[in-house]
Amino acid sequence: MSTKYIEVGTLLVALVVLWVLLVFIQNPIALIINSIIAILIMFLLNAILGLGIPINIITILVVATGGIVGLLLIIILRLMKVAFI
Repeated sequence: MSTKYIEVGTLLVALVVLWVLLVFIQNPIALIINSIIAILIMFLLNAILGLGIPINIITILVVATGGIVGLLLIIILRLMKVAFI
């Protein structure tokens, strides 16, 4: 796969994450709940499915700020073997 497609895909994902964050900033309680649920799901996915996502400060920050969308981004990048290997 060409790096051009990866760059375009990453840009599109970043724009979606930015839009989701702007929506959640208007309601900070929803952002906090979304972040907590996403972190719990990440731990459960690692424990039950064994995805092998490393639990470190970077993954926690991505999931905490991006919520479910951030978790999906990490899973996609992990499965494509682009990052979080």
